[in-house]
Amino acid sequence: MRGAAGPEPAATPAHLVLVDVASRPPADPGPPQLVRFTDLVRQPLDRGRGSVRDVWTSTDVDRRIRWRLQVVDLRDAAGLIAAPDDMNHAIVGFAGPQVAVRAGGNELNGPGRILHRDEVLTVRESSVRLSRPRLRASGSSSMILLSYSTSEDPPTLNFEQPDTAQDPADGLRITLALRGPIRRGDGEVPQGAALVSAPFAVPPRYR
Repeated sequence: MRGAAGPEPAATPAHLVLVDVASRPPADPGPPQLVRFTDLVRQPLDRGRGSVRDVWTSTDVDRRIRWRLQVVDLRDAAGLIAAPDDMNHAIVGFAGPQVAVRAGGNELNGPGRILHRDEVLTVRESSVRLSRPRLRASGSSSMILLSYSTSEDPPTLNFEQPDTAQDPADGLRITLALRGPIRRGDGEVPQGAALVSAPFAVPPRYR
């Protein structure tokens, strides 16, 4: 007689990867850097209770922002993130109560789109309004926000499975461990951290 099947093994969550391909990568890109979210300085939202933390910022030779990667925490019913007029955004939710996202700072722009896990949502507007339909849920809603200039090709932001073969990228690569640790060679990227590979393969950046 066939025995009862045991529980299905838990699937290893996909991790988020940003790749910014440089046109002229350096001969020596520098060693990888580990950025822990808990070590980053919190700045307030433009409106509402919550914070943003800069993971990495890339600038051009004139110190203009090409793109900025941030951790966003919303603790209020609604919040607003404003950026320069030439910026658009890509948003990924990874923890906490559900969030609705809509473009622009005007509350009359409709109910917005629900931000689902393992989904990259694009906002083609400089301002992003966040709201939590179920405010009774406690805790903060955590998101990854990529803001990028529309005057240049933006970096890619995609989910990858742990066993995905990595093509060598002539540029910067950021692997974010959002829902569990990630094995990388002989080491591990802990949950709540980002591994920045080839950090000097793009124009100068500031923190």
